Amino acid sequence: MSPRLVPIKITRVMVAVDGSDHSKKAAELGIRLATLWNAQLYFIHVLEEDKTPNWFREFAKVEQLGTADYFEIVDRRLFAPLIARAREAKVQVFSGIRARGDPADQILRNAERKKVDLIVMGSRGLGKFSRVILGSVSTKVLSNAQCTCITVK
Repeated sequence: MSPRLVPIKITRVMVAVDGSDHSKKAAELGIRLATLWNAQLYFIHVLEEDKTPNWFREFAKVEQLGTADYFEIVDRRLFAPLIARAREAKVQVFSGIRARGDPADQILRNAERKKVDLIVMGSRGLGKFSRVILGSVSTKVLSNAQCTCITVK
């Protein structure tokens, strides 16, 4: 893709990651786009405190771990490989952003705070009816973001 075909200047890219296949694809696209535009790259992971992942809940019970321990694992298993991959691609990388609360709200809040030009995130591919009933992080971000957004399947 030629930078001349892009109608806007992209200087900061934020990628929402949760370890899913969709977010891994989003991370790879975010890295490629940040490389293309020589943009700064941020990764964000949001922990919904009332929806701690089952794998961590079971592990935490056995090991008597808390939220701080969860974020240490996120740093090691999620952010570290992504940041290493981005550095390989010669991207300006800023450490991952760890947040708690509603994922869409935190993505939007941090995107504004960091003044990002592009948000890249995975999509679970829910149909229109399911989105209306269940809600969706990607739908909420797409609807409310002040910048360009890309969802990846």
